[in-house]
Amino acid sequence: MDCYDCKAKSVCAAVVQPGSVLCLMNRMRYCGTHAEEEPRRQRGDYCQYCGHRLREIGRERFCNNVNCRNRYVNV
Repeated sequence: MDCYDCKAKSVCAAVVQPGSVLCLMNRMRYCGTHAEEEPRRQRGDYCQYCGHRLREIGRERFCNNVNCRNRYVNV
């Protein structure tokens, strides 16, 4: 489980560990449906920030431009 994309991260305490019972309770209470858990991907093979081609590593896609501000953001 990843806290980065979780909708309940604003209500979780700092001591709640990802995957714990409290984490599960907060996710069930504040996250909505399972379809909303998967982050939306942009369409196409180009970076939405700078326009360069994306590089795919497994299921993740990153900008291939070394000067892009959001190079390490999964798009």
